[in-house]
Order: sequence, then C-alpha cells, then structure tokens
Amino acid sequence: MIGRTTLIREPYADASRRLGIFAVLLLVATMLLHRVSWLSTPVAINLIGATYLIAGLGLALGLVAATSIWIRGRTGAWGAAWGILLTGALWVWPAVITPIFLSLPRISDVTTNVAQPPAFVALARERPRGANAAVYPAVRFAALQQQAYPDLQTLVVPRSVEDAYEIAIDLVRGRRGMGWKVVAEEAPQARPPKPGTIEATDRTLVLGFTDDIVIRIAGSDSEARVDIRSASRYGNHDFGANAARIRRFVRELSVRMDAAGPVGVAARSGQRIQQADVPAGHLKRPIERSPEKAARQR
Repeated sequence: MIGRTTLIREPYADASRRLGIFAVLLLVATMLLHRVSWLSTPVAINLIGATYLIAGLGLALGLVAATSIWIRGRTGAWGAAWGILLTGALWVWPAVITPIFLSLPRISDVTTNVAQPPAFVALARERPRGANAAVYPAVRFAALQQQAYPDLQTLVVPRSVEDAYEIAIDLVRGRRGMGWKVVAEEAPQARPPKPGTIEATDRTLVLGFTDDIVIRIAGSDSEARVDIRSASRYGNHDFGANAARIRRFVRELSVRMDAAGPVGVAARSGQRIQQADVPAGHLKRPIERSPEKAARQR
C-alpha cells in the first residue's frame, strides 16, 4: 500500500496576500477620495498611516510564510509571493522620499522675506481647525530656511508697482499661468500707500494636499518689490515643495517682466538692471491697460 503525503498549506501566505490587496485598495481609495475633496486631509493622513501599518504587517507575514514554506515544505508559495510583492511595492515610495526627508529642513512655511513675510488674511479664515497656524513661525523656521534656501529673497524689479501687480495677477490666474486658485486679490494703492496682495491656493499633484500662497507687491512708480510666501496647511515637513513653488513663480515672473516691458530680466536682492544695459533690439512695448483697469488703479 502506497502511503499518502499530506501537504499542509501555510496560513500566513494567504493572510499576507489578503493584507497586501487590502492595503493597495485602501491607499488608492484614500488618494482618489482626498483628491476629489470627499475626504478631509486629517482623515486622509490617518488612513495613509493605517495603510502602511497594514502593509508592514503583511510584509512581515509574507516573509514568515516564505521561510516556513522553504524549511517545512508547505504549500502557499504563490500567496506568500503576492503578499511580499504587493506590500513591498507600497514601501518603495517611503524609501524614495526618505533621503529627501533627511536632507531638507523640517519646515512647511517658506517666504522670500523672513523679516517681514506677507500675511495671510482671507486664507487665514479658510484654514480649518487642526491646520498649521497662519502666522509665519519665524522663531522655528527663519534660520532653517535661510540655511537651506539662501536664494529665496525679495524680487526687486525696475517697474511701477501697478505694472508688476498686473503681470503677477495674470501669471497666477492666466490660462498659461501657475494654475493656482485665486482666493482674494487687492490692487496696490498710491494714496494712501498700500501694497497689492494676491492670495491663492495650490494642490499637490498626487495626493492633492492644499498649500496656501500669498504674494505682496509694494514699491513706487519706478520700482516694485515682490515677496511671496508658500505654506502647507498640514504637517511640519514639506519635502521642499514650497521652495520649489516659489522658485517657479519667481522664474516665470522674471520671464514675463522681461517680455512685457522695456527693461531686462528682473534683478534680485536689490540688484537692478538699468534700461541702458539692455540692447536696443530687446526693448519691448510697455504694458497697455484697459480703461477699466486704469480707472480702478486711479
């Protein structure tokens, strides 16, 4: 009589596979629901944290199952393989961003003027309970920002404050602009002197986290000083997103300043480019304002 060999299936293999599938579905659902604003940011952050706890448990069970299958000759290798593959794939993202997290300062509020940063007014009222404070935390962030991003400084342009404001608002809300959502805007005033401000929001590409932006444009008829501040609503580490957003705005604004008027590319940190320094072939027609804009500015 031929004896039969009873094959025992490794229970941790199926558990690892199921946890991997559940973690992937939970992460995708959380990202989609938060992207369409069906989930608040705190809830989404908690669900993402739960996703990685589940993924960590699934990965551990998959490794235990694979070891047991190898040593004891049990079945369930495919289940363990799928569990390790799915849960391991989820941990690729944290592994990629960990060097960024360690190399950049733990700040979530960045500005071109740490001494007198532009203030949130309309957006301060829109920040929900539990979000970061609307006031710039200079004591905690100023020194760290200046060390990590020394290039972020006030943009000084040899142009009237009205022209600079018109170019900036067109850049923010134009069809080929930054793609931000303008929440509030106020044109500069000559009497009494009052800077122009633009408040807007931007959302991160993948997770859809909302960041707040405020632009302040002050100066005179011959010179404008542009400051911008970008701040995350939640968290104390922005992974460099706010600094990258400011650099992009300053770069695009400088290009538009160059293309819209008779002077060259805008200078930074008090450095100015005189009209005589620009070749004659590069002189361009000044900005033409509509009668409505001119009346509003007067």
